[in-house]
Amino acid sequence: MFATLFSLTITLYAAILLFFILGLFSTRESRTENQPFVSIVIPARNEKDHIENILHDVTHQTYPVDYYEIIIVDDESIDITSNLVNAFSQRYPNVKPISSQEGSPHLKNKKRALDVGIRASKGEIVLVTDADCRVTSRWVETMVSYFTSDVGFAIGHSQVDSNKTLNQQIEALDYLMLSAAARSTAQFGVPFACTGQNLAYRRTAFDEVGGFSSFADSLGGDDNFLLQAVRRKTSWEIVAALDPNSFVKTVPCNSRSEFVSQRILWSSDSLYFKEANPLFFIVIVITFLANFFPVVFLTGLIFGFGSLSQLINGLAVKFFAEGLMMAKTTRLFNSRDLRKAFVSWFIFQIPYIVYMGFTTLTGKSTTWGGRQS
Repeated sequence: MFATLFSLTITLYAAILLFFILGLFSTRESRTENQPFVSIVIPARNEKDHIENILHDVTHQTYPVDYYEIIIVDDESIDITSNLVNAFSQRYPNVKPISSQEGSPHLKNKKRALDVGIRASKGEIVLVTDADCRVTSRWVETMVSYFTSDVGFAIGHSQVDSNKTLNQQIEALDYLMLSAAARSTAQFGVPFACTGQNLAYRRTAFDEVGGFSSFADSLGGDDNFLLQAVRRKTSWEIVAALDPNSFVKTVPCNSRSEFVSQRILWSSDSLYFKEANPLFFIVIVITFLANFFPVVFLTGLIFGFGSLSQLINGLAVKFFAEGLMMAKTTRLFNSRDLRKAFVSWFIFQIPYIVYMGFTTLTGKSTTWGGRQS
Protein backbone atom coordinates (compact mmCIF):
# COMPACT_ATOMS: atom_id res chain seq x y z
CA MET A 1 0.00 0.00 0.00
CA PHE A 2 2.73 2.45 0.99
CA ALA A 3 4.79 1.57 -2.09
CA THR A 4 1.75 2.24 -4.29
CA LEU A 5 1.23 5.65 -2.68
CA PHE A 6 4.90 6.46 -3.20
CA SER A 7 4.75 5.53 -6.88
CA LEU A 8 1.53 7.49 -7.39
CA THR A 9 2.95 10.57 -5.64
CA ILE A 10 6.16 10.54 -7.67
CA THR A 11 4.16 10.12 -10.89
CA LEU A 12 1.92 13.08 -10.02
CA TYR A 13 4.94 15.16 -9.01
CA ALA A 14 6.68 14.41 -12.31
CA ALA A 15 3.51 15.35 -14.19
CA ILE A 16 3.36 18.68 -12.35
CA LEU A 17 6.96 19.44 -13.31
CA LEU A 18 6.19 18.55 -16.92
CA PHE A 19 3.30 21.03 -16.79
CA PHE A 20 5.69 23.70 -15.49
CA ILE A 21 8.22 22.92 -18.23
CA LEU A 22 5.60 23.24 -20.97
CA GLY A 23 4.59 26.65 -19.62
CA LEU A 24 8.18 27.86 -19.89
CA PHE A 25 8.04 27.44 -23.67
CA SER A 26 5.28 30.04 -23.89
CA THR A 27 6.33 33.55 -24.94
CA ARG A 28 2.79 34.93 -25.07
CA GLU A 29 2.69 38.59 -24.06
CA SER A 30 1.14 41.95 -24.95
CA ARG A 31 2.77 45.33 -24.37
CA THR A 32 1.78 48.97 -24.36
CA GLU A 33 3.65 52.27 -24.67
CA ASN A 34 1.40 54.11 -22.21
CA GLN A 35 3.21 56.00 -19.45
CA PRO A 36 0.94 56.33 -16.41
CA PHE A 37 2.14 57.81 -13.13
CA VAL A 38 3.95 55.12 -11.11
CA SER A 39 4.63 54.70 -7.40
CA ILE A 40 7.65 52.59 -6.42
CA VAL A 41 7.16 51.33 -2.85
CA ILE A 42 10.14 49.84 -1.01
CA PRO A 43 9.95 48.71 2.63
CA ALA A 44 13.30 48.92 4.42
CA ARG A 45 14.32 47.51 7.78
CA ASN A 46 17.96 47.81 8.87
CA GLU A 47 19.20 47.98 5.28
CA LYS A 48 22.17 50.36 5.67
CA ASP A 49 24.34 48.03 3.57
CA HIS A 50 21.92 47.93 0.63
CA ILE A 51 19.56 50.90 0.62
CA GLU A 52 21.88 53.23 -1.30
CA ASN A 53 22.26 50.67 -4.10
CA ILE A 54 18.53 50.30 -4.71
CA LEU A 55 18.03 54.07 -4.36
CA HIS A 56 20.68 54.65 -7.02
CA ASP A 57 18.94 52.17 -9.31
CA VAL A 58 15.42 53.57 -8.96
CA THR A 59 16.55 57.20 -9.28
CA HIS A 60 18.37 56.42 -12.54
CA GLN A 61 15.54 55.04 -14.65
CA THR A 62 14.70 55.56 -18.32
CA TYR A 63 11.11 56.30 -17.29
CA PRO A 64 10.36 60.06 -17.22
CA VAL A 65 11.27 61.37 -13.77
CA ASP A 66 8.08 63.44 -13.56
CA TYR A 67 6.03 60.29 -14.04
CA TYR A 68 7.08 58.34 -10.97
CA GLU A 69 7.66 58.65 -7.23
CA ILE A 70 9.78 56.54 -4.90
CA ILE A 71 8.30 55.83 -1.47
CA ILE A 72 10.74 54.32 1.04
CA VAL A 73 8.97 53.01 4.13
CA ASP A 74 11.28 52.73 7.13
CA ASP A 75 10.10 49.61 8.95
CA GLU A 76 11.33 50.35 12.47
CA SER A 77 15.03 50.32 11.56
CA ILE A 78 17.52 50.69 14.40
CA ASP A 79 20.50 51.44 12.14
CA ILE A 80 21.15 54.46 9.90
CA THR A 81 18.83 53.38 7.09
CA SER A 82 16.46 56.32 7.60
CA ASN A 83 19.37 58.80 7.60
CA LEU A 84 20.62 57.47 4.27
CA VAL A 85 17.13 57.68 2.75
CA ASN A 86 16.66 61.23 4.02
CA ALA A 87 19.98 62.24 2.45
CA PHE A 88 18.85 60.83 -0.91
CA SER A 89 15.54 62.66 -0.66
CA GLN A 90 17.41 65.95 -0.43
CA ARG A 91 19.02 65.27 -3.81
CA TYR A 92 16.07 63.59 -5.51
CA PRO A 93 12.68 65.27 -4.94
CA ASN A 94 10.74 62.19 -6.03
CA VAL A 95 12.21 60.14 -3.14
CA LYS A 96 9.72 60.26 -0.26
CA PRO A 97 10.64 58.73 3.12
CA ILE A 98 7.85 57.67 5.47
CA SER A 99 7.56 55.44 8.55
CA SER A 100 5.66 52.19 9.01
CA GLN A 101 4.68 53.34 12.50
CA GLU A 102 1.91 55.32 10.82
CA GLY A 103 0.33 52.04 9.68
CA SER A 104 -2.51 49.86 10.89
CA PRO A 105 -1.74 47.82 14.04
CA HIS A 106 -3.81 44.99 12.55
CA LEU A 107 -1.21 44.33 9.84
CA LYS A 108 2.01 42.46 10.55
CA ASN A 109 5.57 43.38 9.69
CA LYS A 110 6.19 43.91 5.98
CA LYS A 111 2.48 44.10 5.09
CA ARG A 112 2.08 47.08 7.42
CA ALA A 113 5.05 48.88 5.85
CA LEU A 114 3.79 48.23 2.33
CA ASP A 115 0.26 49.26 3.23
CA VAL A 116 1.52 52.60 4.59
CA GLY A 117 3.49 53.20 1.39
CA ILE A 118 0.66 52.22 -0.95
CA ARG A 119 -1.90 54.33 0.94
CA ALA A 120 0.42 57.31 0.61
CA SER A 121 1.07 56.71 -3.08
CA LYS A 122 -0.35 58.69 -6.00
CA GLY A 123 0.45 56.29 -8.83
CA GLU A 124 -1.92 54.43 -11.08
CA ILE A 125 0.60 51.56 -11.03
CA VAL A 126 2.36 50.39 -7.86
CA LEU A 127 5.80 48.77 -8.26
CA VAL A 128 7.19 46.83 -5.33
CA THR A 129 10.69 45.57 -4.62
CA ASP A 130 12.90 45.01 -1.56
CA ALA A 131 15.64 47.23 -0.20
CA ASP A 132 18.31 44.56 -0.75
CA CYS A 133 17.50 44.13 -4.46
CA ARG A 134 19.00 45.65 -7.60
CA VAL A 135 16.99 46.62 -10.68
CA THR A 136 17.94 47.54 -14.25
CA SER A 137 17.74 51.09 -15.58
CA ARG A 138 14.71 50.05 -17.65
CA TRP A 139 12.90 48.26 -14.82
CA VAL A 140 10.05 50.78 -14.42
CA GLU A 141 9.62 51.29 -18.16
CA THR A 142 9.52 47.55 -18.81
CA MET A 143 7.22 46.52 -15.96
CA VAL A 144 4.75 49.29 -16.82
CA SER A 145 4.68 48.20 -20.48
CA TYR A 146 2.79 45.03 -19.47
CA PHE A 147 -0.20 47.04 -18.27
CA THR A 148 -2.48 46.91 -21.25
CA SER A 149 -6.07 47.92 -20.56
CA ASP A 150 -7.09 44.50 -19.17
CA VAL A 151 -4.02 43.82 -17.01
CA GLY A 152 -4.14 44.51 -13.28
CA PHE A 153 -1.19 42.52 -11.95
CA ALA A 154 2.28 41.75 -13.36
CA ILE A 155 4.52 39.06 -11.87
CA GLY A 156 8.19 39.96 -12.12
CA HIS A 157 11.20 37.65 -12.05
CA SER A 158 13.84 37.74 -9.32
CA GLN A 159 17.03 35.76 -8.89
CA VAL A 160 19.92 35.50 -6.44
CA ASP A 161 22.81 37.73 -7.52
CA SER A 162 25.76 35.69 -6.27
CA ASN A 163 26.75 32.04 -6.68
CA LYS A 164 30.30 32.00 -5.34
CA THR A 165 29.84 29.26 -2.72
CA LEU A 166 27.98 25.96 -2.92
CA ASN A 167 25.38 27.26 -0.44
CA GLN A 168 24.75 30.29 -2.66
CA GLN A 169 24.53 28.10 -5.75
CA ILE A 170 21.95 25.87 -4.06
CA GLU A 171 19.96 28.92 -2.96
CA ALA A 172 20.17 30.51 -6.40
CA LEU A 173 19.03 27.31 -8.12
CA ASP A 174 16.21 26.79 -5.63
CA TYR A 175 15.04 30.36 -6.16
CA LEU A 176 15.28 30.00 -9.92
CA MET A 177 13.13 26.87 -9.92
CA LEU A 178 10.45 28.56 -7.80
CA SER A 179 10.45 31.63 -10.04
CA ALA A 180 10.19 29.47 -13.15
CA ALA A 181 7.14 27.68 -11.74
CA ALA A 182 5.52 31.06 -11.02
CA ARG A 183 6.20 32.26 -14.56
CA SER A 184 4.95 29.03 -16.11
CA THR A 185 1.61 28.96 -14.30
CA ALA A 186 1.02 32.63 -15.10
CA GLN A 187 1.59 31.88 -18.79
CA PHE A 188 -1.06 29.16 -18.56
CA GLY A 189 -3.49 31.63 -16.97
CA VAL A 190 -3.51 29.89 -13.58
CA PRO A 191 -0.96 31.92 -11.56
CA PHE A 192 0.18 30.10 -8.44
CA ALA A 193 2.78 32.37 -6.90
CA CYS A 194 4.94 35.48 -7.16
CA THR A 195 7.66 37.26 -5.23
CA GLY A 196 7.41 40.56 -3.40
CA GLN A 197 10.87 41.38 -4.70
CA ASN A 198 9.41 42.22 -8.11
CA LEU A 199 5.72 42.98 -8.41
CA ALA A 200 3.51 45.53 -10.12
CA TYR A 201 -0.22 46.06 -9.79
CA ARG A 202 -2.85 48.69 -10.39
CA ARG A 203 -3.76 50.70 -7.33
CA THR A 204 -7.42 50.11 -8.21
CA ALA A 205 -6.86 46.32 -8.12
CA PHE A 206 -5.26 46.65 -4.67
CA ASP A 207 -8.21 48.70 -3.43
CA GLU A 208 -10.80 46.38 -5.01
CA VAL A 209 -9.64 43.44 -2.89
CA GLY A 210 -9.37 45.52 0.28
CA GLY A 211 -5.58 45.59 0.24
CA PHE A 212 -4.08 43.18 2.76
CA SER A 213 -7.10 43.23 5.09
CA SER A 214 -8.48 39.79 4.19
CA PHE A 215 -5.24 38.10 5.28
CA ALA A 216 -4.05 40.56 7.91
CA ASP A 217 -3.37 37.81 10.46
CA SER A 218 -0.98 35.84 8.21
CA LEU A 219 2.78 36.19 8.65
CA GLY A 220 3.33 36.85 4.95
CA GLY A 221 0.92 37.31 2.12
CA ASP A 222 2.04 40.67 0.80
CA ASP A 223 2.76 38.93 -2.50
CA ASN A 224 1.11 35.52 -2.95
CA PHE A 225 -2.13 36.18 -1.06
CA LEU A 226 -2.56 39.51 -2.79
CA LEU A 227 -2.04 37.74 -6.12
CA GLN A 228 -4.70 35.15 -5.25
CA ALA A 229 -7.11 37.84 -4.03
CA VAL A 230 -6.81 39.70 -7.34
CA ARG A 231 -7.23 36.42 -9.23
CA ARG A 232 -10.38 35.40 -7.33
CA LYS A 233 -12.10 38.70 -6.62
CA THR A 234 -11.51 40.83 -9.71
CA SER A 235 -11.68 40.56 -13.48
CA TRP A 236 -8.17 41.92 -13.98
CA GLU A 237 -5.79 39.84 -16.08
CA ILE A 238 -2.58 38.62 -14.43
CA VAL A 239 0.57 38.32 -16.55
CA ALA A 240 4.23 37.42 -16.19
CA ALA A 241 6.90 39.94 -17.20
CA LEU A 242 9.17 38.06 -19.61
CA ASP A 243 11.53 40.85 -20.69
CA PRO A 244 15.00 40.53 -19.03
CA ASN A 245 14.98 44.30 -18.46
CA SER A 246 12.27 43.68 -15.88
CA PHE A 247 14.32 41.15 -13.91
CA VAL A 248 15.48 41.90 -10.37
CA LYS A 249 18.49 40.55 -8.48
CA THR A 250 18.63 39.95 -4.74
CA VAL A 251 21.46 39.23 -2.33
CA PRO A 252 21.94 35.65 -1.10
CA CYS A 253 21.38 34.57 2.49
CA ASN A 254 24.42 34.73 4.76
CA SER A 255 24.27 31.07 5.79
CA ARG A 256 22.37 27.84 5.21
CA SER A 257 20.51 28.32 8.49
CA GLU A 258 19.37 31.77 7.33
CA PHE A 259 18.28 30.22 4.03
CA VAL A 260 16.18 27.62 5.89
CA SER A 261 14.69 30.32 8.14
CA GLN A 262 13.69 32.31 5.06
CA ARG A 263 12.03 29.30 3.47
CA ILE A 264 10.21 28.47 6.72
CA LEU A 265 8.84 32.01 6.73
CA TRP A 266 7.71 31.61 3.11
CA SER A 267 6.02 28.29 3.83
CA SER A 268 4.44 29.40 7.12
CA ASP A 269 1.22 30.42 5.38
CA SER A 270 0.92 27.37 3.12
CA LEU A 271 -2.25 26.19 4.84
CA TYR A 272 -3.99 29.41 3.78
CA PHE A 273 -3.88 28.18 0.19
CA LYS A 274 -6.54 25.58 0.99
CA GLU A 275 -9.02 28.40 0.46
CA ALA A 276 -6.98 30.93 -1.52
CA ASN A 277 -6.01 28.48 -4.29
CA PRO A 278 -6.94 24.81 -3.69
CA LEU A 279 -5.13 23.67 -6.84
CA PHE A 280 -1.89 25.26 -5.67
CA PHE A 281 -2.41 23.72 -2.22
CA ILE A 282 -2.64 20.28 -3.84
CA VAL A 283 0.67 20.96 -5.64
CA ILE A 284 2.25 21.96 -2.31
CA VAL A 285 1.02 18.73 -0.66
CA ILE A 286 2.25 16.54 -3.53
CA THR A 287 5.63 18.27 -3.47
CA PHE A 288 5.91 17.65 0.27
CA LEU A 289 4.93 13.98 -0.08
CA ALA A 290 7.36 13.48 -2.99
CA ASN A 291 10.14 14.42 -0.57
CA PHE A 292 8.63 12.88 2.57
CA PHE A 293 8.14 9.35 1.21
CA PRO A 294 11.84 8.87 0.33
CA VAL A 295 12.74 9.76 3.93
CA VAL A 296 10.22 7.20 5.21
CA PHE A 297 11.51 4.58 2.74
CA LEU A 298 15.10 5.18 3.80
CA THR A 299 14.16 4.97 7.47
CA GLY A 300 12.38 1.69 6.80
CA LEU A 301 15.44 0.24 5.08
CA ILE A 302 17.58 1.14 8.09
CA PHE A 303 15.22 -0.87 10.31
CA GLY A 304 15.07 -3.81 7.93
CA PHE A 305 11.86 -3.36 5.96
CA GLY A 306 10.96 -1.77 2.65
CA SER A 307 12.29 -2.19 -0.87
CA LEU A 308 15.55 -0.58 -1.94
CA SER A 309 14.68 -0.99 -5.62
CA GLN A 310 11.41 0.92 -5.20
CA LEU A 311 13.23 3.75 -3.43
CA ILE A 312 15.87 3.93 -6.18
CA ASN A 313 13.24 3.84 -8.94
CA GLY A 314 11.21 6.61 -7.28
CA LEU A 315 14.26 8.81 -6.73
CA ALA A 316 15.37 8.20 -10.32
CA VAL A 317 12.04 9.47 -11.69
CA LYS A 318 12.21 12.46 -9.35
CA PHE A 319 15.80 13.20 -10.35
CA PHE A 320 14.98 12.97 -14.06
CA ALA A 321 11.89 15.22 -13.83
CA GLU A 322 13.64 17.83 -11.72
CA GLY A 323 16.65 17.61 -14.01
CA LEU A 324 14.51 18.46 -17.03
CA MET A 325 12.97 21.38 -15.14
CA MET A 326 16.42 22.58 -14.09
CA ALA A 327 17.83 22.32 -17.61
CA LYS A 328 14.99 24.33 -19.15
CA THR A 329 15.02 26.90 -16.34
CA THR A 330 18.76 27.56 -16.34
CA ARG A 331 18.74 27.87 -20.11
CA LEU A 332 15.77 30.25 -20.12
CA PHE A 333 17.31 32.55 -17.50
CA ASN A 334 20.86 32.24 -18.82
CA SER A 335 22.08 30.59 -15.61
CA ARG A 336 23.74 27.45 -16.93
CA ASP A 337 26.55 27.87 -14.39
CA LEU A 338 24.09 26.76 -11.68
CA ARG A 339 23.75 23.30 -13.23
CA LYS A 340 26.81 22.12 -11.35
CA ALA A 341 24.88 22.56 -8.10
CA PHE A 342 21.94 20.42 -9.19
CA VAL A 343 22.99 17.17 -7.47
CA SER A 344 23.69 19.00 -4.21
CA TRP A 345 20.37 20.83 -4.49
CA PHE A 346 18.56 17.55 -5.21
CA ILE A 347 19.98 15.95 -2.06
CA PHE A 348 19.53 19.01 0.17
CA GLN A 349 15.95 19.80 -0.80
CA ILE A 350 14.56 16.48 0.42
CA PRO A 351 15.25 16.99 4.15
CA TYR A 352 14.68 20.75 4.02
CA ILE A 353 11.25 20.47 2.38
CA VAL A 354 10.24 17.80 4.88
CA TYR A 355 11.48 20.00 7.73
CA MET A 356 9.57 23.01 6.36
CA GLY A 357 6.43 20.93 6.07
CA PHE A 358 6.51 19.86 9.69
CA THR A 359 7.34 23.35 10.96
CA THR A 360 4.32 24.64 9.02
CA LEU A 361 2.06 21.98 10.56
CA THR A 362 3.36 22.57 14.08
CA GLY A 363 3.35 26.35 13.80
CA LYS A 364 6.98 26.67 14.85
CA SER A 365 8.18 30.27 14.79
CA THR A 366 11.32 31.56 13.12
CA THR A 367 13.35 34.74 13.23
CA TRP A 368 13.69 36.94 10.16
CA GLY A 369 14.77 40.55 9.88
CA GLY A 370 15.37 40.71 13.61
CA ARG A 371 11.76 39.76 14.33
CA GLN A 372 10.18 36.63 15.70
CA SER A 373 7.62 35.40 13.20
